[in-house]
Amino acid sequence: MKERRKDLRVKVSFPVECIVLPERRSFFYTVSKDLSLGGVRILSENFLPKNQEVRVNINLIEEMVLIKARVVWCSKERCSERYSAGLRFLEINEKDRTNLNNFIRKVS
Repeated sequence: MKERRKDLRVKVSFPVECIVLPERRSFFYTVSKDLSLGGVRILSENFLPKNQEVRVNINLIEEMVLIKARVVWCSKERCSERYSAGLRFLEINEKDRTNLNNFIRKVS
């Protein structure tokens, strides 16, 4: 069965800074595995609980986008000590949404 998604998803591996909310004292650097207007899949050294909110800074080479997101799922990578996590975007300003949309259209 084919997966149905609202937004076009592109496979990109870009630097991502994740700040765990609400305290903002906990953060980590990682990479994206794929990206869409609705969310991003990242790698993590630590398990991220479902519904945990994070602020992600994604480096799109020419632009940085800052987005509030929520963990939708997190699972251990096969044959690895790392985790993959799916983040759904909650809040994104219009400028960052436009930059993200333009980038996705350019690389798809």
